[in-house]
Amino acid sequence: MAKPTSAREDLIQSAVELFRARGYEGVGVADLLAHAGAPRGSLYFHFPGGKEEIGAEALARAGASVTERLRALRESGVSLESFIDIVFKTTARESKERGYQASCPLAAIATETSKDNPSLCCAISGALTDWEREIALAAVVAGMNKKNSELFASAFVTAMEGALVVSKAQRSPAPHVNAAHAMRALGASLLAS
Repeated sequence: MAKPTSAREDLIQSAVELFRARGYEGVGVADLLAHAGAPRGSLYFHFPGGKEEIGAEALARAGASVTERLRALRESGVSLESFIDIVFKTTARESKERGYQASCPLAAIATETSKDNPSLCCAISGALTDWEREIALAAVVAGMNKKNSELFASAFVTAMEGALVVSKAQRSPAPHVNAAHAMRALGASLLAS
């Protein structure tokens, strides 16, 4: 039996899904309410700061979910090559399951967000920093030095986000496959230096 969710949780999940597909500017409050099946006024009841507040919460939630997945993968003890392959196979599979109609909500919003939306910028920056930390730790466990692990982690997040965007545009899993090949080569090079 499915666990009942609250209107607040339904709104957050709807925000993640809609922002992933349409970006921040492409989603209105009415869209969020309709997608969540929430009554009018419930968004401002749960999120007095309106769309920006729910946007920041949705980004933080999506970011934390990826961080936990990266942490669990790192803690599973897989090799760095397997870590890379699993991440990019997962992103390829999820892109395909979404019919190439959605990317990462962080990337979708980051391209639209300015300093006028500080809570959104903070949520995006915090999530990306957390991802880089987990990836760098995985590289260190594999034997990479700290400096190289930070370079690797930055390139990895860039490749992962780029693959999601290009995959959506091309309606193809190929960008994920290519990013995995590039990250395996970079990882091997940085481990050797």
